[in-house]
Amino acid sequence: MHDSPVGIPTSQNVDLAQVLRVLRERKWLILGLAMLVLAASVVLSMRSTPQYRATSKVLRQNTSLDQALFGAQIFDVRDQQRELTTAAALVKLDDVAQMVKTDLNSSRSLSSLKRMVTVSPSSAADIISITAASSDARETTDVANSFARQFILFRQQKARAILKTARNDAQIQLDAMTPAEKTSAAGLTLTQKVEELAILESMQTGGFELAEEATVPSSPFSPRPYRNAAIALIIGLVIGLVVAFLLNVLDRRIKDEETVQREFGVSVIASVPRVGWGSHGNRRKRSLAAIGFTDPGSPALEAFRTLRSNLKFFQIERKIRTILVTSALPREGKTVTTINLALSLAMSGSRVLILEADLRRPTLQHYLGLNGQLGFTNVLAGTHGISEVVQVVDADSFLPEDSAIKSQALDDDSLSKKRLLCISAGPLPPNPAELLAMSKFGDVLQELTAVCDYVIVDAPPLLLVSDALEIAKKVDAVMLVARLRSTTIEEARNARQSLNRVGVVPLGVVVSGVPRAKTYYRRYGGYYVKA
Repeated sequence: MHDSPVGIPTSQNVDLAQVLRVLRERKWLILGLAMLVLAASVVLSMRSTPQYRATSKVLRQNTSLDQALFGAQIFDVRDQQRELTTAAALVKLDDVAQMVKTDLNSSRSLSSLKRMVTVSPSSAADIISITAASSDARETTDVANSFARQFILFRQQKARAILKTARNDAQIQLDAMTPAEKTSAAGLTLTQKVEELAILESMQTGGFELAEEATVPSSPFSPRPYRNAAIALIIGLVIGLVVAFLLNVLDRRIKDEETVQREFGVSVIASVPRVGWGSHGNRRKRSLAAIGFTDPGSPALEAFRTLRSNLKFFQIERKIRTILVTSALPREGKTVTTINLALSLAMSGSRVLILEADLRRPTLQHYLGLNGQLGFTNVLAGTHGISEVVQVVDADSFLPEDSAIKSQALDDDSLSKKRLLCISAGPLPPNPAELLAMSKFGDVLQELTAVCDYVIVDAPPLLLVSDALEIAKKVDAVMLVARLRSTTIEEARNARQSLNRVGVVPLGVVVSGVPRAKTYYRRYGGYYVKA
């Protein structure tokens, strides 16, 4: 009774088209966040206090006075890079900072002075760079140079202290000798060592010397407005992209036809441009603008012509006379699709009847200006016959001047008015599901198809009530309607599963709410033209 499912790709991989779609749809969010971060960067740069920095350099000495005097090294350095790194760490000792504070007569605390300074040992040379940063250019120079000088002095004092201790120990040994012992070889050697230690102590530099003094900087290193603005713009764009794609992942609404096909498991058989609900997203107000094709150049008219043509392709192997139109949830455009499909079929010369089977929230009388006092529920209840409840739709008011129906009206006005009929819901029953499940429903369909070419059934949404599932088993074909940016992925999957459970495979999906600039009217088999 129903078609086999059409092969639809199920890959969840994000392809280039999806990426471009997200970028296109979220471009203002991305640009807005980028501009916000950029503006914040500019404001911070303007309000930031200019910062200066100056760098002095100290050089590790390779002279070996102890080797020259003693024939052996007293300060033996096996790992020179380790020694350089250790020396760099000593630059910011509290003792050195105190010496700098005293030298400069600074009012800064020791911690403040140390925070001003950055020490970097070179990995390619025996040089330590001492950089001071401050809002005062002169102060940065003084602090950098003072740390370099006081570090050298500190190292010198420590080295001399070691040599002095060694000299004092040797002197004590020498003083303890008798005059005879002092004139002996051992005494003379000890005397010589005391003299050499004294000489080495007086010449000791601590192993470092000032290689380059810091000079007063002519311009601040921070802020750098242009660099900061470029970095902020890049960061803002990255944040915008992350937020855009995160929102896209969290937003479960279907946004393109490829996702519609994948989640519903059937092909898109028509793409209807966004009309009727307004461009402001007000979906609570029903609008008559979506009904009919008073403009002969209307994109909606071409969309429903395409839908009408696709129905003929489905009828190559079997006859389709009764069509159920439904959606996953309300406000997806199923009733509008029902009416416009009926109008399109009537324009081609077919005799069409719209049967309103939505016995809970009927809307046909609102759209078509019908009398809702009698209707389908009266027929199902057996109180009235079909001829008593059927109403003629004034199709002329919904069609362009040069439509097929209006041209025929010149010869036979009564024929044109009977091309499009409607049976509204009628009085709302307390038990709509039971009424629709009655065998009487099938009898009514048979009676209607005997006098009409097509019977289009407007049914309730699939996921709210079971009414549509009861009807789906009694019609020739089921057509689903989904609205872009309204129907969610979960709703599409649940609608598909609901129909699968009763053994029904829909003909396809009519996608409504497609942006006009992106509307493509698809031809069955993969061919399409752009409006």
